[in-house]
This record gives sequence, structure tokens and C-alpha cells, in this order.
Amino acid sequence: MRYVTSIEQMGIEQGNIQQGQTYIIEVLEVRFGEVSETISQQIYAIQDPAMLKTLLRQAITIESLTEFQQAIAQST
Repeated sequence: MRYVTSIEQMGIEQGNIQQGQTYIIEVLEVRFGEVSETISQQIYAIQDPAMLKTLLRQAITIESLTEFQQAIAQST
């Protein structure tokens, strides 16, 4: 098995964060149409993978973009 350097690990983690952010926005777009720049910026500001996972689950189940924006506000 190949050794992964700390720099490579950081790159992998950053890639996972970016992927999570993209998934959240994509789910919101599919469910509600266009996502505002404000919501997108709030999502891209989140760097915690666990928080992104929680928000992804909420994006799938939440009733409206307004409720999702409130969920972001409570999470940060």
C-alpha cells in the first residue's frame, strides 16, 4: 500500500469538502430551481465535512430554500 503524505491527505480532504459543497447545491437546484448566490456563498464558506454531511441530508429532506437557509444559520 502506498504511503500518503500529509500534503496529499490535505488535498484529498479539500477535494471531499468541495465535492460535498457541490452536492448540496446540486440537490437544492434539482429540488427548488435556482439557488441564490447568498446561499451558495454560505455553503462554500463551510469547511467542516461533518457539517456538510448534515446539510446534504437536510437539503434532501427540507421543505423550502428558506428553511434550508435557516438550517445553515443554525449550523454556523
